[in-house]
Amino acid sequence: MSDNAYQTNKVTVMLAGAGHEVVYYQMQPPLLADQRFMISGHAAQWSMFETNLNNLRPDLVIVQTDIAPDPDTLIRALQKISAWSGIAIVVLPLAHKDFQGAFGKVDTVRGIFVAPVNWTEIVQAAYGAAITARAKLNQAAPMQQNVSGFSPSGASAYITGTKRIAVLSHAGGAGCSTIAENLAYELSVRLSVKTLLVSMGLPPAAAPHLRLRYLPNLTEYFDRPGKATFQAAIQRRENLEVLLAPESSLDYMRILENSNHGTGEGSINGMLIDSEDGRYASIVMDVPSSEDLWMAHSIIFANYALIVARPTLADLAAVRHTLSLLLSGLKSEKRLARESIYLVLNQFTDRSGFTPRSFQEELSKTLGWAPPLAAIVPYDPGVPQAQDDGTPPVTRGDEFAKGIRAIVNTLFPSVGNTISSSNEHKSVLRLPKIRFT
Repeated sequence: MSDNAYQTNKVTVMLAGAGHEVVYYQMQPPLLADQRFMISGHAAQWSMFETNLNNLRPDLVIVQTDIAPDPDTLIRALQKISAWSGIAIVVLPLAHKDFQGAFGKVDTVRGIFVAPVNWTEIVQAAYGAAITARAKLNQAAPMQQNVSGFSPSGASAYITGTKRIAVLSHAGGAGCSTIAENLAYELSVRLSVKTLLVSMGLPPAAAPHLRLRYLPNLTEYFDRPGKATFQAAIQRRENLEVLLAPESSLDYMRILENSNHGTGEGSINGMLIDSEDGRYASIVMDVPSSEDLWMAHSIIFANYALIVARPTLADLAAVRHTLSLLLSGLKSEKRLARESIYLVLNQFTDRSGFTPRSFQEELSKTLGWAPPLAAIVPYDPGVPQAQDDGTPPVTRGDEFAKGIRAIVNTLFPSVGNTISSSNEHKSVLRLPKIRFT
């Protein structure tokens, strides 16, 4: 798979308006200047609109209503783009402002603007609407009985809706593995969201914490790459599927050496791509703190990152380093978008050196930005004992469990409303409409 397949935050857009002057000289420039978009096509006359729309199937169409013979005809055309989960931003000339309510009733329309308009403002609103729609789709698809193999972003090898979550920290003892393991357990066992946990540390922490054997592990796959050996490497703890990195440092280094020679089958990158064949709703990766290919390929593969830190000065420095790596340390096409990065403040107490607010403020002073908090997980002295007993702490400690559930609510905000408590029936998400008017 090419590197382009990993650019999941790009939004494909089709521009439509009456005449080349409007489309190419008014609408196009602000989108060309914004790297978040990829212009997949244009329509400067009605005869080309529906043909291009059906052929291109963009994530987003920005359309001026005067391209159509009449508003009703355009409304019918926009309703059809629901077939591939596309959305539309509509621009009305002043003469059509009375039709604002009619367009507002169309499910695929997520923004309505009346001329004269600020195209830069429209572009910002359009991106927000497109990413929100994609997130809602990604959230819904895997929790339904039938998961589509079609990805609106064009990365056909990816399963629609898989959240690939890198849980990482450059601060030793921050509890990165604990957060990753319990997040995966909460999703898979307690909420019936099909989840794969990839424990990548040396040695893999999930083995003792979840009472798993060190064998089989990912050496099964790397010795004989293929779907059969990938499945053979999986261990299970109740409904949770787990892949363990090798316990042996020699095996670990051998995999690193092989991965240095490419990104295809038999590499760490290839293994992560193969993991999506399991049609998981989420893949949670416990990423090692060492900056090697286990970390690099995990970040490249991820579409979300959870940075785990304690409220200490040392952890603050570590978070700065992690953010630098995520936002600029990799090649530009492999950076994570800011809106996909969250902070988990772990082991928090009333006597901590920082409050959550002051921790974020300190980050903002040096970086100009701080990730939003996915959760504040309080210090729980019972966590180590639970792990020694082979029991996931999320099943024991109320306060710790609340922190894990806060992460779930951040990444899967409607999961509690869409999955029954019996874990036997999975309901279909009812997606709210997001409007920018």
